[in-house]
Amino acid sequence: MSFTVFIAYSLGRYFAFQTNFFDLGLDSNSVWRTINGYESWSSLIFPSTPGHINHISPILGLVAVAYAAVPDPRTLLVIQAAAVTFAIVPLYLIALRETRSQLVSLIVAGLYLINPGLHGIIRYDFHPEAFIPFFVFLVYYFYSASRPGLFYLSVGLMLATIEYAAVLGVGIALSLWLTKKRLDKRIVTTLASSIFVLVIIIASTIGGAFEVFNWPSNWLAVQFFGATSSQGTNYALSISGFWNSPGILLTSVENNITAKITYLLIITAPVWFAAVKYSVRVIPALPWLGVVLISSRYSYSSIDFQYSVFLIPFVYLAAIPFISRLRKQRNLLLPLVALGLCVMLLYSSISPVGPHQWPQPSPLFATVVSVSNAIPENSTILTQSDLYPQLSNKAYVSINYSLPEPPQYVFVNTRTTWYDWTNPSLGYPLSTHQQLSRLTSQYSYRVIFEDLGLQLYELNARTPIDSSSGSPKTSGVATLGLSLKSERYLQPVINR
Repeated sequence: MSFTVFIAYSLGRYFAFQTNFFDLGLDSNSVWRTINGYESWSSLIFPSTPGHINHISPILGLVAVAYAAVPDPRTLLVIQAAAVTFAIVPLYLIALRETRSQLVSLIVAGLYLINPGLHGIIRYDFHPEAFIPFFVFLVYYFYSASRPGLFYLSVGLMLATIEYAAVLGVGIALSLWLTKKRLDKRIVTTLASSIFVLVIIIASTIGGAFEVFNWPSNWLAVQFFGATSSQGTNYALSISGFWNSPGILLTSVENNITAKITYLLIITAPVWFAAVKYSVRVIPALPWLGVVLISSRYSYSSIDFQYSVFLIPFVYLAAIPFISRLRKQRNLLLPLVALGLCVMLLYSSISPVGPHQWPQPSPLFATVVSVSNAIPENSTILTQSDLYPQLSNKAYVSINYSLPEPPQYVFVNTRTTWYDWTNPSLGYPLSTHQQLSRLTSQYSYRVIFEDLGLQLYELNARTPIDSSSGSPKTSGVATLGLSLKSERYLQPVINR
């Protein structure tokens, strides 16, 4: 049931144009370009070519195999929903092995599925981080099952999700070491491999060791701190200043402290005591907990982003012995589950009474799909963030156009906020509207299609769309052809 709800919600956002360039469009375009030979595989899984996801995420290589079978952005949403949902299988098996109680195992798995932070992952497009709970639970399950081969595979897959997984790997190794009170080959391998990945990350970021492979020397600083290396340097100086000036650290923690505390209470609800009582199990989550407390970045302390995956798995690993201790006091288990449901209803993005409305399909969806299908695959296109996913199976589509030649097509929706969106700190100083204004002032563009705010511009267009035939009139040179199911969408613009 959860899998169905997660898919329905994800696809609902897609049909409502609530997914965007960050990150469904970016991921789907990167995968599509790679499997169709426009980019190398290294540009997909390593932080190399600008315009790709710009994280160390080798797991995208496996995702690309599924995408090749069904090349559609919605494939990524289905894969993500499956990864998030089916993480309950190893979690349930871990709980069952430790407690020998189906009731405890079901409660732990159920509380995981109703965590609002987990629903935030589903809400916010597609991210490789969504695989982390599944792989973390597999690591713990195969360690206890004494299956070294599958354990090493699970560790490798976890480290392949995103660069921060290396920090989790170090924490997992330390947690297992303290739990078992001894080092074994599996723990040493996990620790060594995680540190090895961290060394690569540090070397590539600080020393520029991999510039020969087109890795930007400041790529990690850009990911966390902004668009320039100087910004990353400033933050690094601030971090070093924590040691010399503890007041800086206190000020950072106090910044938006109410939101941070609220976030942590929601993520760990209703098993707050478990994280304290079984603190060894949450050791891997402590570094990210520090990031949440110190950072002023809104997305790090919001349940509507993907970063909760760095905390959630370890909350429920600690919840297993906690709930097991309550097994003999069943009068406490029901209120515990009820409390978890209440938190979900109040804060979850998929809750009918939560902070977000369930997405409704846009009446323009069929139009946008038809326009996308009609634009030639190798055309250069400028568009805006909320339309980007529908155009992501195009070779040269951008929301931040930088090629020397003007784009052949510009596709916008003037009635959405994304039309005027900018974010200079992320490297997007000009809105689509501003870029379009510059282009139309320098080059000959003509609107060949318009409907309810949607506008399609063609460079040096010769003819508008013929509403009677659903395709443009031709005059020696074929132009864009549209085939729409309903003629009400066809609003040719003859004079502008």
